[in-house]
Amino acid sequence: MGTFIKKWKYRYDVTLPLYVMTRTEQLILNSFFFIGFVLLATAVYKYTPVQIQLVVKRAYYYYSGVDTSFCQGNATVSSSFPAVGLSA
Repeated sequence: MGTFIKKWKYRYDVTLPLYVMTRTEQLILNSFFFIGFVLLATAVYKYTPVQIQLVVKRAYYYYSGVDTSFCQGNATVSSSFPAVGLSA
């Protein structure tokens, strides 16, 4: 396992121009990569459950033909979208 990590680190150092940079430049570049990775991981962590719910709702709609997006509790289309500014 130790040799695998050493090989991976060696590939990382050689693939990027890290081996010709000073320690400060390496720290700055690695910080950008780390921050980008953390932001990407956070976005995936927050977005994935919502996307899974959407896919399941669509699959249920395609399977049964019943749209459950407006049928929550006693809500109806008229109560969800009240007529504003219209007089009879």
